[in-house]
Amino acid sequence: MAAAAADAAHRARTRQEERAAELTEAARREAEAGTALTETADAVNLPAERPALTAVRQALADHTAALAALWPSLRDRAEARRAVADEQAEAGRTGGRVAELDERMAEATRLAAAADEHHTTLRSTVGAAVAELERRLAETADALGACERDQKQARHEYSAADRRAGRAEGRIEQLDKDVHEAAATRAEAIAALQRFAATGLLTVALPETPLPPLDGDSWAATPAIALARAVETALSGTDDSDGAWERVQKRLSEEYKKLQDVLSRGGHRATARMTEDGMIVDLVYQGRERAVPELAGALATEVQELTRILSAHEREILETHLLTEVAGTLQELIGTAERQVHAMNTELEQRPTSTGMKLRLVWRPSRKAPVGLAQARARLRQSADAWAAEDRAAVGEFLQAQIARAQAENATGSWLEVLTTALDYRAWHEFGIERHQHGTWVPATGPASGGERVLAVSVPLFAAASAHYATAAPHAPRLVTLDEAFAGVDDDSRAKCLGLLHAFDLDVVMTSEREWACYPQVPGIAIAQLSRVDDIDAVLVTRWQWDGAERTRAPEPDRRMATVPAPAHSPGSPSPPRRGPRVRPERPVGLRSDTGPPVAWEDRPWRERGKTLT
Repeated sequence: MAAAAADAAHRARTRQEERAAELTEAARREAEAGTALTETADAVNLPAERPALTAVRQALADHTAALAALWPSLRDRAEARRAVADEQAEAGRTGGRVAELDERMAEATRLAAAADEHHTTLRSTVGAAVAELERRLAETADALGACERDQKQARHEYSAADRRAGRAEGRIEQLDKDVHEAAATRAEAIAALQRFAATGLLTVALPETPLPPLDGDSWAATPAIALARAVETALSGTDDSDGAWERVQKRLSEEYKKLQDVLSRGGHRATARMTEDGMIVDLVYQGRERAVPELAGALATEVQELTRILSAHEREILETHLLTEVAGTLQELIGTAERQVHAMNTELEQRPTSTGMKLRLVWRPSRKAPVGLAQARARLRQSADAWAAEDRAAVGEFLQAQIARAQAENATGSWLEVLTTALDYRAWHEFGIERHQHGTWVPATGPASGGERVLAVSVPLFAAASAHYATAAPHAPRLVTLDEAFAGVDDDSRAKCLGLLHAFDLDVVMTSEREWACYPQVPGIAIAQLSRVDDIDAVLVTRWQWDGAERTRAPEPDRRMATVPAPAHSPGSPSPPRRGPRVRPERPVGLRSDTGPPVAWEDRPWRERGKTLT
């Protein structure tokens, strides 16, 4: 252990001695470097300290920046000196030129003075003869100039005239060629017009236009042009656009096929042939080839004869059928309609509004009624047995006029369609609505309250619905649907309107925001009240029923299907008549409305109809 410690101490002393030697060497080099630095700084006249050297470096940088900024100015100054030198040289040259010009001007002035002096001397020696000679020379010079101008103008005009003459000769040749071409074109057009007139189509289109002779030579220009102008004048209003031409081309084959079908049914024939002027149809009627005008005349004669025969047949029908059976049916229908209107007005008379307003229906001749309806209607109210000869003739003429008018309006219709339209007495009449005001009946279109206007519109519609359903089977539904019924109408008028619906024997389904329809005038209803709460996807249906005196909760209907049997009666026996109220409170059928007490109801005895309820 002691040996190791001694050895370690020896190594430590050795390292210490090496470090001391190195430190001594470093101190020596530092002293040499300091001496060299001091000498160098003295040689260049700079400080040896670092802060001082930093300040010198900054000063050098500032000096460099100042020199950089000064350089453009020095360059501009050098350029300005060169420019000044150039300007001075130019000024020297300009001065020399000015001096030269001054000398030349002085010489010219001297020469001008000498010439003037010479001219004055000559004028004073020669006298007036020279002045006269000068004047004539001036006039001659002017005349010579004018002659030269005139000569130049004449040459120009000659050249222009020569060019115009050349163009005129070419134009004359072109016009001669155009005249020959136009004459040839006119001859072709006249020949085409003559060929087209020979087809007979022009006579069909313009039967009143006279034509030149077709069996002679070619037409002269004058009559052909007159005919062409007459055709153009007569057909000036005809649509000759491309669209019209295309439509005619499309219809041509259809019309030709239709003509063939019509003629073939009568044993006649129609054949088509194409020519350069179009398609020509040749007609063979009754074994003879006929032109269209000839065929039109023959058909007109035949139609006239058939019309005479048909008129006699119509008179026979009018005498044997229309004036007995049809007139009696019209008499019965018109009387039934008047009685039904009277019954409706009786119901309306018994139900005035709370303000005393009364309404009535007026069934009167329409504003578009045929002429003579008033007289015919007055006779139709009487029995046909009581008609005199003039009454029969007047009614027959009226009905025959209606048949003729229906035939004119529907020329292609069958006799059934024509007679149905001609004898429809409903088209001869119209309904009007009047209200009782200040002791007189006036049109219901005048000023009124909102509720009165609703009643003036809805109540007559109920009456019309009742009249419409009057032609149905005895147990057929007579359904009327109302949405937001009787809005703006007071309770008393509501009750009367609902009672009127019952009197009209109507089956009503209605919705309302506040109406429950529980009035003594209503013998029975089924009510479905709807209720809902926001943010809940469900609607509560609460069912009620009204029996004419009290409103009670109704049982929930059975959700299962149930078949209700029809009333038993023999197959050949007639259906039982609908008499009295058809209200069955124990089996109400209804809809429901929105929140609150809206109501939908129906009063028909479904049990009697053999329906399936759900």
